[in-house]
Amino acid sequence: MKSKRSPKPVRAVAGRPPIFPAEPPRASVTALVLLTFTAIFVALQVGSYTRTSATFDEPGSLAAGYAALAAGDFRPALEHPPLTRLWAALPLLTVPGLSFDSKALDEARPEAVAFQGPFDSGHRFLYAPDGAPGSARGDALLYRARFMNVLLGVLLGVLVYSWVAEWLGFPAALVALGLYTIEPNIAAHSSLVTTDLGVTCFIFGALYFLWRTSRQLTPLNIAGLAVFFVLAMLSKFSAAILGPVILVLLGMIAFRRRTLSVRGVAGIVALLAAATWLGVWAAYGFRYAPSATPGWLFALQHHPAAERAVPMIAALVGWVDSYHLLPNAFSQGFLHGQGLVQGRASFLAGSYSDFGWWYYFPVAFLIKTPLALLALFLVGMVSSVRRGRLLSLDGEAFLVVPIVLFVGVAMTSTLNIGLRHILPIFPFVIVLGVVAARALADGKAKHGPAICAVLLAAGALEFASVYPNNLAFFNRAVGGPSNGFRYLADSNVDWGQDLKPLKAWMDRNQVAHINLAYFGVADPRYYGIDCTYLGGTTIPGVTPAMMRPPRLPGYVAVSVTLLNGVPFAAKDRDFYKPLRDRPPAADIGGSIRVYWVERAWW
Repeated sequence: MKSKRSPKPVRAVAGRPPIFPAEPPRASVTALVLLTFTAIFVALQVGSYTRTSATFDEPGSLAAGYAALAAGDFRPALEHPPLTRLWAALPLLTVPGLSFDSKALDEARPEAVAFQGPFDSGHRFLYAPDGAPGSARGDALLYRARFMNVLLGVLLGVLVYSWVAEWLGFPAALVALGLYTIEPNIAAHSSLVTTDLGVTCFIFGALYFLWRTSRQLTPLNIAGLAVFFVLAMLSKFSAAILGPVILVLLGMIAFRRRTLSVRGVAGIVALLAAATWLGVWAAYGFRYAPSATPGWLFALQHHPAAERAVPMIAALVGWVDSYHLLPNAFSQGFLHGQGLVQGRASFLAGSYSDFGWWYYFPVAFLIKTPLALLALFLVGMVSSVRRGRLLSLDGEAFLVVPIVLFVGVAMTSTLNIGLRHILPIFPFVIVLGVVAARALADGKAKHGPAICAVLLAAGALEFASVYPNNLAFFNRAVGGPSNGFRYLADSNVDWGQDLKPLKAWMDRNQVAHINLAYFGVADPRYYGIDCTYLGGTTIPGVTPAMMRPPRLPGYVAVSVTLLNGVPFAAKDRDFYKPLRDRPPAADIGGSIRVYWVERAWW
């Protein structure tokens, strides 16, 4: 067994002392740095999430988490394992008088609960039945849960700092923390009650401890790997790609570094498999049925859509359920998720598809990643290639392999609705960016330190230019946030988050009534918005019969996803197109555009 390697000393260039020395700081300095980071990060996230309304997936996730904690009911929000929802719902247990009514689920068909349950249950849970202003719990519950996700964002930042500090030294770790704090995609999802940030945190944690294991095989490192691996598997089904990533890296460790033997690799794999199986049963309370209701089970393997789209997976899940090898909600949730990824209305730069494009995620990454971070990432990749370290087990392989495999698998997916589905690559991108910053600052380039400083300052300016509207961030290569809706839709820019800012705009401009085409699930009545619902509105409970022609002349507010006609049938896709190229009276957070309209445009 090899001893733990310390960071290699950095050579001074032409008499210049190294800017990124490897000496570790005192424990008190590290504590001060991490406390300062935590305070800044939390302040930024709270300042952002208290200005926005619920996004599409949040009410369902929160209702599902509370139902599982308070009532042992795992039926709502079947699409993902329950861990991050349980975590987010923890503070709700202290709310007096709060309850989850399972009767509606008892009387519903399992198929209906699987496909529509998260939206209906979430809307009932957050908003009062009559939707009267102030009569619902809404934001009070949502903000408590969002804060729990912010804590996961803090944990991820600490993991990024720890990895870089151990590998590249303390100053490099400071740069990593800075890049992490001002990365708008990380910031956007750190303040939402969804699965994306949680699974990103746990995947990164698992690979951090795998990297530590490759340097020194200790019980602590193995335990850290196992814990974070299980947490990832319990957060989102897409974390399954972590298995092949770890197998590839373990193989490289065994055959190139020889820190582990083949037998040792097999032991780690067996440990991860056993811990995951036990963790899944523990997450569902060691109960097979999804609720206490006798005889109520999911059986989606018999649904025609599952048999048509994923017949082999449907058959496998049916076999697993027949022997009760896994909790019913877990196995059926996996099947449900696989069925959902077989196609969804997608939009990319004016094109439409139900089955996506192989290049969707590379394009989304290029236009939604800050230019400064993008430049550092590319320099880091080039630097690693030139030094022959692209797959070095000292560090680079643990960054490059997950990025390549995650993006590669995503490129085969037909579910092209959001960059968030490759959010797990961003911490690795940040660390590779730090590799570039280190190379620039301490390399042979005469102006390297100045270039590094300029890029970091540019990154801060990019973040400041969009904050607090982090979800709608697009870089300047495509015209910034105000132009991003012309390239992407859905959770890339417009996830229903700006209903509350729309009400604030109406109050500032003394607009008493608005015509609203809203892509989201928050209730306008909860915010006191008097509106006429227009075609395409997706609020649960708002039926097509409740949608009317706009009251004109008047203001028309249209979510940009609807403005592009994304969820509409092809024949109705251009309904809002005449408004799209008009200068808006207001741009609300990048996701809702408001127009003054004198007469009908269609």
